[in-house]
Amino acid sequence: MLTSLCLTATQSQVVRTPEGSQPTAAPVAPTVVKGASRPSAGPKILRFAKSERMLHWCIAGPFLFSFATALVLVAIYNPDPSRPLRNVFSLLHRVSGVALIVLPMLAALKSRRDARLHFYNIRQAWLWMFDDFKWLALMLLAAMSDKIKLPEQGKFNAAEKLNFMVLMVTYPLYVLTGILMWVTHLAILSWILHFLMAVLALPLISGHLYMALINPGSRHGLQGMITGFVDRQWGKHHYRRWYREHHEAEEDQSPVETREESSSSAAPGYESQSFSERQPQPGTPLETADPRWPSMVSE
Repeated sequence: MLTSLCLTATQSQVVRTPEGSQPTAAPVAPTVVKGASRPSAGPKILRFAKSERMLHWCIAGPFLFSFATALVLVAIYNPDPSRPLRNVFSLLHRVSGVALIVLPMLAALKSRRDARLHFYNIRQAWLWMFDDFKWLALMLLAAMSDKIKLPEQGKFNAAEKLNFMVLMVTYPLYVLTGILMWVTHLAILSWILHFLMAVLALPLISGHLYMALINPGSRHGLQGMITGFVDRQWGKHHYRRWYREHHEAEEDQSPVETREESSSSAAPGYESQSFSERQPQPGTPLETADPRWPSMVSE
């Protein structure tokens, strides 16, 4: 039924022409975003698959909550442990610590079919090139002046790689020292290491939050970790090498809409996660239009 309705709607777009001539597709008006002064800047491309986003938030959520409660405990209750509600914040910190152990494990188990994709991301984080060091050196200057051009980056820029690496190294230490402090009463060395790692994480977390939420040039990337998609031109500008390897070939296809099909295209050897639904252009005979178009419309 849905297929019939879609095909009927498709056929209604055809402009009737004199007998014997080729039918052509009706012009399609550009989609205008409500409140915008001009048509939408361009199509979206898939930046992160569902399994990547799920694992990210299963780590980021508990970690940020644990970090926030730790700041409260250190700044407010360490000087005076007798202040009220200390036990509440202590319990919340421990609960978030347990969540930081359990939730990533559940996310990894649920997305076990995408293990290759996750290992690909790990490899990308630990694979450094000269351009990565150059990017780090020019990062602050580029933030202050548009004349400074940053080198091309892959799936992750150098700052994201650094954040990724520090998290991978400190994550098991956070878990181990946290458990030791919880179950023992003489865990001063564990507390010191736990505290020093939190101090190390503070500038990385602050920088990550600033780039994701405040900085005008990079905050659009947060959509990639929420919906999975980012603006094509934004992705091309900030992750040029990654874009060239995975999405540049799509530019010749005049995409109208991008959808997520699978959760494993970021890794080599996987099929693309996004494709473009193409409609016949004005004046194009239906017989010469993209042969995939009718089948896509009927999905």
